[in-house]
Amino acid sequence: MRCFALLTELLLTGCTSTSHVPSSGTDFALDGCTPFLNCVSSTSSVGLYHVKPIQLSAPLDQPTWDTVKAVAKEMPGASLNDSRFGYLDMTFHSDLLRFPDYFEVLVRPDRRSLDVRSQSLVGFYDLGVNRRRVERFRLNLVEAGVASSNSQALKGAD
Repeated sequence: MRCFALLTELLLTGCTSTSHVPSSGTDFALDGCTPFLNCVSSTSSVGLYHVKPIQLSAPLDQPTWDTVKAVAKEMPGASLNDSRFGYLDMTFHSDLLRFPDYFEVLVRPDRRSLDVRSQSLVGFYDLGVNRRRVERFRLNLVEAGVASSNSQALKGAD
């Protein structure tokens, strides 16, 4: 019975946020996605998991970063884990069952775009929740005037 419980937990548990994040700076990359259907990442080379990076209207500066952070924190279920200029680590909880999803934003070295990653902690399939969250975040940044609308994904793409 103990083995069954352990196996069940392993099967239902996804991965966490990016591993090996340095304590300062932005000289690293976000992880891609595991082979489960519970993650999207702009750094993934697999089309099934890939989302476009978010193109900024201008190179990232402190006021723009403050807006990016505020927009992310205003999204439903958001709680901030870690933040520094150019990197954001958050957890989102679903309304009904409070399932946790990890959400990360990292500025690219050119400071003109943001990489994003969103992954469910529980389960193999997220019903498209993480992709919709990233696209909602992108749209909110466009509406806030810090991202360009040409980076917006096609409507209805999940």
